[in-house]
Amino acid sequence: MQMEHESFDHTELKPEVMIVDDQEMNREILAALIDEEFTPVMCKDGIEAIETLRARKRTISLVLLDLHMPGMSGQDVLRTLKADPELGKIPVIVMTGESDAEIESLELGASDFIPKPYPNAGVVLARMRRLIELFEDRQIIQTTERDALTSLFTREYFYRYAEHYDLRHPDLSMDAILFDVNHFHMINERFGNAYGDEVLKHIGAKISDLVSAHGGLACRRGSDTFMLYIPHGASFKELLDAVSVSLMGESAGSRVRLRMGVYESVDRTIEIERRFDRAKIAADTVRNNVTNNIAFYDVEMHKKELYDEQLIENFPRAISERQFKVFYQPKFDVWPDTPVLDSAEALVRWQHPTLGLISPGIFIPLFEENGLIQALDHYVWRTAVAQIKAWKDAYGFTMPVSVNVSRIDMYDPALIDTLLAILEENEITPSELHLEITESAYTQDSKQIIETVEKLRALGFKIEMDDFGTGYSSLNMISSLPIDALKLDIQFIRNAFRERKDTRMLEFIIDIADYLSVPVIAEGVENEEQLNALKAMGCDVVQGYYFSKPVPPEEYARFIEERIAQGEVQTSADLAQTGSRERTSPYAKITQALAGGFESVYYVDMDSGSYVEFNSGGSYEDLQIQRSGSDFFADLAENCRRVVFGPDQDRVISAFAKETVLAELSAGASVSLTYRLVIDGLPVYYNTKIVRAGSHDAHHIVVGVSNVDVHSNISIFNQF
Repeated sequence: MQMEHESFDHTELKPEVMIVDDQEMNREILAALIDEEFTPVMCKDGIEAIETLRARKRTISLVLLDLHMPGMSGQDVLRTLKADPELGKIPVIVMTGESDAEIESLELGASDFIPKPYPNAGVVLARMRRLIELFEDRQIIQTTERDALTSLFTREYFYRYAEHYDLRHPDLSMDAILFDVNHFHMINERFGNAYGDEVLKHIGAKISDLVSAHGGLACRRGSDTFMLYIPHGASFKELLDAVSVSLMGESAGSRVRLRMGVYESVDRTIEIERRFDRAKIAADTVRNNVTNNIAFYDVEMHKKELYDEQLIENFPRAISERQFKVFYQPKFDVWPDTPVLDSAEALVRWQHPTLGLISPGIFIPLFEENGLIQALDHYVWRTAVAQIKAWKDAYGFTMPVSVNVSRIDMYDPALIDTLLAILEENEITPSELHLEITESAYTQDSKQIIETVEKLRALGFKIEMDDFGTGYSSLNMISSLPIDALKLDIQFIRNAFRERKDTRMLEFIIDIADYLSVPVIAEGVENEEQLNALKAMGCDVVQGYYFSKPVPPEEYARFIEERIAQGEVQTSADLAQTGSRERTSPYAKITQALAGGFESVYYVDMDSGSYVEFNSGGSYEDLQIQRSGSDFFADLAENCRRVVFGPDQDRVISAFAKETVLAELSAGASVSLTYRLVIDGLPVYYNTKIVRAGSHDAHHIVVGVSNVDVHSNISIFNQF
């Protein structure tokens, strides 16, 4: 049986070639000459050619261009193409009978030159094939050499072209500069990945402008990191200001914060990649600095770099020789009248044979950066689990130990198998090993982290969120994450008990954790005053130098012996299970008091005036803890004249006076007011709603602020 075959138009596969000539006969001659291999696209003048190219720039492979045309000449076409970054990539063969025009055409961007009358058809076709082949090869190369999002060079091509740049400019002093976006993951979390991509595109465009203005090269090194190789002499502050972009609009309050590392007047004997490693080292020194975001690589950093390299080289030997010593710091349950030993935290120290005792503050961040941290974590896990077993055998008493689980561990598909194997070797159960996972790990790819944590908890592991208070903590995060304990960062504790003793934020977080039935662990407690204050706030477990510094296992044994001598004591864990602790719920009061859609929410103590602020960036479901204040109404009144639109100021000040608000709320009503704020010089309508935190709570109110027209990125009450 004869099969019917579907017809196929092979002309669709032929490259499109534009023929631009004001003489119809010339267009027809060229079209007939190339028709076998190419698809002709006819244009009678320069204006039509430019319009057609803009519409079909992705399909046109070559332009055959006559120079002498009425209106827009061939030279004008070349100038227009050269000024357009995309059209300028399309190869152009100039056709003219004037040999003197060849140099001018090539300088204007023409790729080749064909004289009139036309040479042999084979010559013309050969030149066309070669140019199209080169054009297609260049297109393929550009897909790998250019970052698809920002059109800047990729890292590999950037390093290669930087080497060529040095060869072409041997006497030029160069600066290696690295830009990094602070907390970029939070932009993606709050506004979505598509919006984050737009931010990166804007930054990339501004860096391209710098290259155009100053010379040099630029690339996108990583997701939110950019590199600039530029001749020395530019103002670094002006460079950083030029690269900074706004999340929404151009107000200073919504600008994306970048940090900048500079390696000035680079040493050309060092390979390109190392030069930018030095710029990154500098940038990392201002990672969390809110007052200074530019850092320079200097002699001290160079010494540290050499020191770090020595530590990395010595790491394998240190592991094999067990130079790393695991110390244990006791944690005490402070709910009983006499604090009771609750557990221990395993903390590693490095006893180096020549460098002496090295602080973990030096080698932990270094190993986290280069990937060695996973091997060190496994070493600590094995040591700690073996110690749990040893204490269990010696005292018949289980002392749970907390160990750190780094972010890189959380992405290891073999994590759970590794932990279970270590436990099995020592006949220890998962509940006896507590895992500390930093708050920042939850905010990066939180879905995968949460899935892993849920599997660990299902097996019986206890999960502690470590370093809480150092990142972008939010009501949504701490209420939804699968954790068994919340551990407050040591710096968070110290800041709360400084001279000002501003513990409002600390109290509020402990209240929220209490409502969620999650025990709170405070580290870094140094004196009895801090201990008593934390206990009064409702903190469950405390560790720090007040009780003991980290000690070797043989010294820790005395704490176990004292615990055994105390006998049975009711602990905070027991109380949590019986429900005997009174549980108030500021978190529930906030989430129930207002409907969604508020940009800023304030939880205010009407007796003291103190308050805690949350800001959502437009997403109520992710209200982020921002700051605290001592007198909400005083702060509001002080700044109202500055941010409220003039004709509305008296009305707003009167409506938001403390006495007025109390009177309205006492009458059983809520307070709601629409007014205008001045944003970027224009009045924008906002609404504030004030309600009681709860029907049986006469001391707290909840204040919600929303943009009536559109969600703005600006937290208006940040002005207060």
